[in-house]
Amino acid sequence: MSTTALLGLNGCVLAAMAAGAAYFHRVRMPRPPVGRYELPDVAVMYVVVVAAPLLYLVLPRAAVATVFGLVLCAALQFTLAPLTGAGRAWAIAAAAVAATTVTALLGRPLAVMVLTDLLLVTAVAGVATMWAQSGMRSAHAAWFAGALACYDLVATGLTSVMDRFAAQVMGLPFAPLLAVTRGEPPVALGLGDLLLLVLFPLTAVKAFGRAAGVLAAAVGLAVSGVVSVLFAQGVLTGAFPLLTALGPLIVLQHLVWTRVRGGERTTAEWRAGRARPTPPAACAEPDLVILRALRPTAPADPVDGVWLAVADGRVVGAGASPGRARRDARIRGCDSVPVIRRA
Repeated sequence: MSTTALLGLNGCVLAAMAAGAAYFHRVRMPRPPVGRYELPDVAVMYVVVVAAPLLYLVLPRAAVATVFGLVLCAALQFTLAPLTGAGRAWAIAAAAVAATTVTALLGRPLAVMVLTDLLLVTAVAGVATMWAQSGMRSAHAAWFAGALACYDLVATGLTSVMDRFAAQVMGLPFAPLLAVTRGEPPVALGLGDLLLLVLFPLTAVKAFGRAAGVLAAAVGLAVSGVVSVLFAQGVLTGAFPLLTALGPLIVLQHLVWTRVRGGERTTAEWRAGRARPTPPAACAEPDLVILRALRPTAPADPVDGVWLAVADGRVVGAGASPGRARRDARIRGCDSVPVIRRA
């Protein structure tokens, strides 16, 4: 493989990481109204990632390009919406997708590849930020990376699934490949590889602080760089399962930082700027309203107008209405969704 092309690919990876970090620190995604990430959510994501290439292998190339174009358009819209507003974001996303489609119809493969790369980097920055800020923990990212490492070993290293998938989508507009060349073999990085390279540093920053995020990014770049050197030296000649090498390192980083920090920060703690996760013993004490509400009272002396927010078997907030009780719980650092009941 061309050394210049490999250097270009690693430069694109670095640019994608930088774009993701800049977007993550500039934009605050709205807090989800209900729910939080759990392992079943990670399992659903994993199933989608595994099933998608198998589905696209049986679809016509035009259908594959159409599906990817629609997905990218939606991803671009919600990525740009916090910066430009929803209406302008839709207009920009539609214009970008239309421009890529026109260049493909005009038979300009280099322009298609460049535009697709730009769209992918932008969309990955938005998706990774949305996942990291909406409650995905470092543990979830580690589980996801570990599962994808096993899948990549099978799909890329032991079978020809990803080889056939790359051949199916290479050259298409909106192909899920960060490509630098279209040669044989092409110098390109899969969308799943790119997403995990950008995602884990963001979840590490949120969970453990800037040092963890910088280390995660450095490890990702180092793995990509070492693999590129092996390709340049001719040691590797075919598709390589990058996530099989990167996944265990992500899991290891999560375990080490969890031990060093004593746990990971919740999204609420990260938003509040706390340097370390709050120990269980340091939870805020309930105020007098909560204590009064919990004190046994006679039937003739009920506590009127008090609502309690309860999470994990303990009272985490109180207020004169369900909404105020829920808001009080958020102020006190409760990251989960509490159950609201009368006192």
